[in-house]
Amino acid sequence: MNTLKFYSMLKVNQRKVNETKCNHTRIILALFATIIAIVCLASCATDKSKYHFHTNEDALGSYHSYLSELQNKKSLSSDEFVATISTWTELRDSVYNFISRDSAFYAHTYLSSKFYSLHDSIRTEMFRLAVGQDRTLKDVLRVKKSTSQYNNGEDIQTTFNSAKAFFASLDSLEAFKADKGQTLVLYRKFFSDINGVEIKSLNDLTSVIRTEDRLFRTFLTHINEYADISLADITKGTERMCRSVYEYATDGQLDAKEVMVYMSMRTNRRLVLNTKSCIESVKRRDKLTDKQQEAYYWMLIQPYIAIDSFGMAVLTPEQENLLLTYADEIQRMEQTHKLGRNHRKLSEMSNLILKLYISGL
Repeated sequence: MNTLKFYSMLKVNQRKVNETKCNHTRIILALFATIIAIVCLASCATDKSKYHFHTNEDALGSYHSYLSELQNKKSLSSDEFVATISTWTELRDSVYNFISRDSAFYAHTYLSSKFYSLHDSIRTEMFRLAVGQDRTLKDVLRVKKSTSQYNNGEDIQTTFNSAKAFFASLDSLEAFKADKGQTLVLYRKFFSDINGVEIKSLNDLTSVIRTEDRLFRTFLTHINEYADISLADITKGTERMCRSVYEYATDGQLDAKEVMVYMSMRTNRRLVLNTKSCIESVKRRDKLTDKQQEAYYWMLIQPYIAIDSFGMAVLTPEQENLLLTYADEIQRMEQTHKLGRNHRKLSEMSNLILKLYISGL
């Protein structure tokens, strides 16, 4: 990967954040650029690629040969698809790294246009192979988890290992004994109390996450009871809290790597807990309206859609196993029509999720 390119991205994103600090997406992009730069600096220091080229033609020829190999493949199992993506991304990075060293890559269009033309053709073949057979949510999880570009990030792994103990400790705090109305009062008071509070250390951050997690678990105990209640202020409060954390990291008052790891693990935990609560609600035979059934469907599959490459790298083994188990549960619920009928089949949705994932590679 081109470290200077990512460094430039980081500087551009930081400037944009300083110009528009209220833009949540730009703040997160800036932090991701920081993490990517860290990973790239480490990976560029020791080139362990198995691909070695002598000329630009040699590199592009290898990429073209790989395209021909894919065009001859009819279908791939889940494991074969994982291996194919891993091979593709390693070859892609090796070819790009080699030809981008040539000044002609930037001065003229031949090298870059040839590379990106091959790259787009390979991606098209990947789309074809992704949907060549019906996939499941299990397939989605396995592919995304196994091919995350951050899986071998040793710098991130150190922070991840220390964060696991913290998130495991959250289960020792029982949910509040509160009904649905009292829960919303507690939630709103929490957002009011932390509004303007400075979050400048890891202890500050974990304190906020700890209290919010307990409130969220309390909220989930009443998940089927909020059909006619607006939760817009809770959503906005959550967004405001996250934006504040990311702003402190962007300003350098919090460690960007720690923030990305802890906040990603926070999101993973919330998604897994949410899916668990929906499954339990269906098993209890809670009475659900058609709209609630539709909402449950989207909440159940949300982890498989929303957890990105970085989130997959900080997904704990326990959470991965739970999501694999939940994938089977969701499949059974679809077969018995417990999630209604007004939604896409899970096989169609799984294929779409994989296509979306591949489009970002």
